Amino acid sequence: MKPLPLPKTFDHLKRNLLYIALFLVFTAFANDEARQANSAFEEGNYEEAEELYKAAIDASPDDYKLYFNLGNAQAKQGKIEEAIDSFMEFRSLAESPQDKSSAEYNIGTLLAEDRKWKPAATHFKNALKLDPSDLDAKHNYERALAEIQNEEDEGGEEQNQENQPPPEPSEYAIAMKKQAEKLVAERRYQDAYNLMQRALEADDTVRAFNDFIERIRNVSEINSN
Repeated sequence: MKPLPLPKTFDHLKRNLLYIALFLVFTAFANDEARQANSAFEEGNYEEAEELYKAAIDASPDDYKLYFNLGNAQAKQGKIEEAIDSFMEFRSLAESPQDKSSAEYNIGTLLAEDRKWKPAATHFKNALKLDPSDLDAKHNYERALAEIQNEEDEGGEEQNQENQPPPEPSEYAIAMKKQAEKLVAERRYQDAYNLMQRALEADDTVRAFNDFIERIRNVSEINSN
């Protein structure tokens, strides 16, 4: 039987701003570490849950849903970079559009909670493309777009950044680079380059890795010739 996630819940306390709670995939795990990790998570022991999920992954590396739970445990501790990396790993291994959409949704939620509206909007949009019936993602995507517009209205025109020094990379930017490096290790240079380009469109701090992006672009072009 296919495991079902817990339902998403709404925070009705925030007027005009709806935060969707991260949801957890519970499965009929075969190893003790995974069962213990679920128990620790339910009890609020997120650090213990994180370590147990990692042990469960070592024991059952083919159970991709463990990465989703690991991401949730990391998110609960404020480990944004690590959580995004885990959700991206889950997304890369998942097969169904709904599972992939869940990963995109949770990444968007993390970024929205950190008021990183532009990359959040990108991931909510990705979630909608994969699962157009997800009304929660639709609401949050629209909210993120509204916040982006508000920031642009308040900040005025952005200065030309072409000759500006690269900014300090955000946790999101670092997580995306880690994913790209995994693709490079698999010699998937074009995929790595495309990933970094999408990340750059969502988060300007990805410019901090321009040298890396240029290297994989060059290798990709060589391989295509």
